[in-house]
Amino acid sequence: MKRITALFCLLALCTPAGLALADDDTYVKIQEMVNDLGGPTLQKKNNGKVQACAEKGTKQITITKKNGGTTYKAVYKNCVEYGRQRSGDSMISTN
Repeated sequence: MKRITALFCLLALCTPAGLALADDDTYVKIQEMVNDLGGPTLQKKNNGKVQACAEKGTKQITITKKNGGTTYKAVYKNCVEYGRQRSGDSMISTN
């Protein structure tokens, strides 16, 4: 009985926090993509273009707005910037 109660308490406490963390992680990824486009004056110009990363590799960030939703797409190819390496594709859609 104690194990069931402990498990229930653990699930009750961790599940809402886990969902909130997932939302925070998504927001962080979106913000990184927006930051990768450059400052506010460069974001529209760089949207969808392949850019060189600071040290090596390339990145392409595309933000599209359609039917009331926004799609954020990032393609990183051996992108090395500020001691961090990124490779692969990422896409997030919001309503």
